Amino acid sequence: MKKVLLTISSVFLAMGLMAQCSDLFISEYLEGSNNNKALEIYNPTANAVNLSGYAIGRFSNGATNPSSDPVVLPNVMLAPYDVYVIVLHRLQEDGTGFDLPAWNGYNVFETRIDSLTNEVIQDGCTGEDRLFVQYVDDNSDDAFEYSSTYNPTYDLQAKADTFACPDYNANNGMSYNGNDAVFLISGATVNANGSNILDVVGVIGEDPQNTIGQPAWTDANGRWLTRDITLVRRAGIKGGSGAVIAIYGDTIAYNEWDYNCNNDFTHLGSHACSCDPNFVGVQEVVNEIPVSIQPNPTADWLLVNAAQNIQQLEVYDLAGRQVLSKNYIGFNNNIQLTVNDLNSGMYILNVIFDDRHRTVEKFIVK
Repeated sequence: MKKVLLTISSVFLAMGLMAQCSDLFISEYLEGSNNNKALEIYNPTANAVNLSGYAIGRFSNGATNPSSDPVVLPNVMLAPYDVYVIVLHRLQEDGTGFDLPAWNGYNVFETRIDSLTNEVIQDGCTGEDRLFVQYVDDNSDDAFEYSSTYNPTYDLQAKADTFACPDYNANNGMSYNGNDAVFLISGATVNANGSNILDVVGVIGEDPQNTIGQPAWTDANGRWLTRDITLVRRAGIKGGSGAVIAIYGDTIAYNEWDYNCNNDFTHLGSHACSCDPNFVGVQEVVNEIPVSIQPNPTADWLLVNAAQNIQQLEVYDLAGRQVLSKNYIGFNNNIQLTVNDLNSGMYILNVIFDDRHRTVEKFIVK
């Protein structure tokens, strides 16, 4: 039976962030084309954990109770610092389908021509020709078209440790879209006060399409976070978010994730985390790449020019608080950054590149 998530402020205010390296959390979130959906669960502790004590599910379209009964995970011991991958798969045991299954590497893809430009449609993330999955008789309500040629790049099924929710009418907990808050809990049902929520991708009780016009949460730069994307938890994150609730002004912690292109399955199956005593982080190189910023001082904007493509810009005040963050799709080495909302004073600009390099500059807002 579904339990309504009550809004008891004393519980959530006391919870705060989950203790570090102490319990399971979501290490990867995949919301791809068709029914390509996957969650990767990571064990950051030094002990094996029985997954049957945990469940996953979703709060759909701003709801405060799960869309269906949570999906209880299998009776499997998850080793320390290991992951478990759950994939939505719309097939019955006999191989017949309730709906389109996850891609299996034999899917047929073709490019498409833009009817306005008469050119091949480009992928906005990779900059390459976009490939579209093909259907039998070109009918998107029919089955996929398959070939005898295997391409592991498009094989999500092979990444799964288990499949879940084949029949939407029986349980749709894994059938999430960009405006569904996906959760991991301890136990089999969500406690009435939400105290057993370990992690959430999204914000419970918020439907982001009401505020941004599209069914997805976004980062500070307006980039979709939960739709047509693969998110990987950064190595320095050591625990889940706990309950993330709209009525308390909570927002999705987009700085905890690395963004990857739609239908990118390459990261599933392992996770790098600093909880692991054998983890070896990649040493950052600071101030090696030249960066120029002008005008400085400024009143409205900064022109940031670098010798390499910029992945992200972060602005901090002198108290160390982040006041601005921008991510750049496709990257760019010449960016105009608007700063007219900042108060007068000195700020730190952190210029992050795509190869673990970063450069730090100071600027003044008049």
